[in-house]
Amino acid sequence: MALGMIGLGQAWALYIPDIGEPIRPFLAALGALLLTPVLLKYATSPRLFMADIKHPLSGSLMAPMSMALLVLCDYLAAVAPIIAYPLWFVAVLLHFTMMVLFFGFQIMNFKMSNIVPSWFLYPVGLISSSLAGSQFGHNVFSETLAMMCIGIYFFMLPLVLYRLVFFGSLPRRARPTLAIMAAPVNLSLAAYLVNFGEPDPILTGALAGIAITMTLLIYLCYFRLMRLKFQPSIAAVTFPSVISAIAMHRLTTFFAESHPHWHWLHDFGFLELSIATVLVVWVSAGYVKMYWPELVRTPSKQT
Repeated sequence: MALGMIGLGQAWALYIPDIGEPIRPFLAALGALLLTPVLLKYATSPRLFMADIKHPLSGSLMAPMSMALLVLCDYLAAVAPIIAYPLWFVAVLLHFTMMVLFFGFQIMNFKMSNIVPSWFLYPVGLISSSLAGSQFGHNVFSETLAMMCIGIYFFMLPLVLYRLVFFGSLPRRARPTLAIMAAPVNLSLAAYLVNFGEPDPILTGALAGIAITMTLLIYLCYFRLMRLKFQPSIAAVTFPSVISAIAMHRLTTFFAESHPHWHWLHDFGFLELSIATVLVVWVSAGYVKMYWPELVRTPSKQT
């Protein structure tokens, strides 16, 4: 949820700066506020951290915790680099450590049926660190990391699709992670276009084609996911929609000079942003109803 909130501010700043720039600090602060209790929970309870990181679903859904820090650093790098740089270093170390622990436990107890789309988040989500990394002058690091993460995505995609096709439907609790299928490729596309001044048109086209296809696929999934009873894991629908909109803006900018007839992608991206905003509001309302039901409870009429 924090990851989607922070990303939403960036997306609005790209599409409508007059609206996005004023609300971006507010959404970044709100995302940081949502993230703080999660970080404190694991920092004060190492046993809980280890128990969750071992689980094939819960452990993979811990990745957005460090990804949110990395995306927050992308914003802070421009406004408070003194704070952003040490926070970025800690976030990279945290994400890498959790990735090693998670996949170490999964390899020791490997089952194909345990694979869920959120397994993308550790290896491909690491590309989030390249966004702030390039602002800190670590261009070689950011470019190398971006290409490694993109390569890992292309390796993992057939593996995850194979599991989804041949090893039965996902457990009910894991079904919201289907929405994550759109996140890694859109994140890869956005990071690639940010880090490379002259992107390869073939690789860009391949990433863009998969990104649009996956985005349309998860939109179809939303019709089913929204019928499920609200659960915390349904927050997984927020960031994929947000990063899809950001990726389309980056792609439109790339096409602007050489292929102006692709400008319709900007309108498609704004549609994605509108859907992402609705989803963030809907999930936020769901959390309020779950954790603070007294705030939405209708007072009973006195006879």
